[in-house]
Amino acid sequence: MYINPLTGKPVVEKKSPPKSKASPPGSFFDLLSEQLLPAEETQAPSGPQALSPETPVSPELRLAGVSMSESAIGLLESFSQALGDLKFSSRDLLPLIEALEGDTTTLLDIRAQLPPHDPLARLIDRVATVSAIEAEKFRRGDYR
Repeated sequence: MYINPLTGKPVVEKKSPPKSKASPPGSFFDLLSEQLLPAEETQAPSGPQALSPETPVSPELRLAGVSMSESAIGLLESFSQALGDLKFSSRDLLPLIEALEGDTTTLLDIRAQLPPHDPLARLIDRVATVSAIEAEKFRRGDYR
């Protein structure tokens, strides 16, 4: 278990499914079955719950998710343009990176409130991933 630096929440590693004893340890079959089998098998609900749609997400949460995504994309675009301009030093870019990290944290908080298969959740995942990668690349010195 480790703590995610962006969210400050502990991240628990998923346990691999039990391995069969028929094949030797570390075999290709074991590796393939770990990748193809889901970590947790869920059973479909029965009765009235099976027919009901997913819990509705409030319009305010959707609007906040879209707005923060647009903000993060705008910051990424500004950061990209600033990297191309030789007038800016690394110190000049630091406020952009800090704002980008703040937006990423907010996006992850919004993402945690959305259902797993929501299209907005997928968008937020992509934007937050690119934002976190760019911030980390700046922090470790890739752009100096």
